[in-house]
Amino acid sequence: MRRKATGGNRRRRGDEGACSPVFLGLLLLSVAFLGLPSPLAADSFSAINQLTSAASLKPFARDLGGLMGSDSFHTARPLGFSGFELSADDAVQFSPDPNDTILRAGGAKPLWLPMAQADIGMPYRFDGFVRGTSYQGLTMAGGGLRYGLLKTNDKSWAPQLLAVLEGDVASDPYFSATHYGGGIAASMGNRFIAPYLGAGFDATRVTVGSDAADSALNGTSVSVLEPRFTAGTQIVLRTFVYAHLSYVYMHRQNGAQGGLGVRF
Repeated sequence: MRRKATGGNRRRRGDEGACSPVFLGLLLLSVAFLGLPSPLAADSFSAINQLTSAASLKPFARDLGGLMGSDSFHTARPLGFSGFELSADDAVQFSPDPNDTILRAGGAKPLWLPMAQADIGMPYRFDGFVRGTSYQGLTMAGGGLRYGLLKTNDKSWAPQLLAVLEGDVASDPYFSATHYGGGIAASMGNRFIAPYLGAGFDATRVTVGSDAADSALNGTSVSVLEPRFTAGTQIVLRTFVYAHLSYVYMHRQNGAQGGLGVRF
């Protein structure tokens, strides 16, 4: 009887251990993704102070809004009342918009923006989140709400559907920006893995400061509205610890987002 019990325990440990290479690989990938030094030059965003043509502003706003609108979800399951989550996330756009002469002049390829985020579960399938960063001259803060459109179901591969609304503000010595975003996310999964898809929009407004190379452009504002599509996976690495990584197609540019966090 003891041998049978021991064998059963071994099988259970083996089943859990079978996923360990996957967990370890994704953990290393996430840590590398978060820890890589940014290729974004220290003065890339501040290159807007060399602005000499208003035609460059809208492409710049599209690129900035794409970064600011990243990482608003990585699963379609709400946290649940009193649930809590902390994460370190990265947003990447592989190359600036072809017409974004501002960031191209600043030497930015790819574009990179890390941020920290905290989420809390609320009643009635609502989640709230706040996030921010202060990185290479750009300071950003924001937050939003998520709402579970379907009743939460923790059965394996049960569909989840989520709506997201967010708002962010950013400032730099040479410009300021506001961003609003929204979208729908869907996911399915089990206790180890949850692939997800999302579609939404980024609405961004950029206002030039008072130090543009062409003083006639000081105070100029532009607004853009662009679509965003996301496909990715969240993986549970250990109890309470997860990583996520996804491909993002934003304003006809390719990018990625990923992160590592704890969820209770």
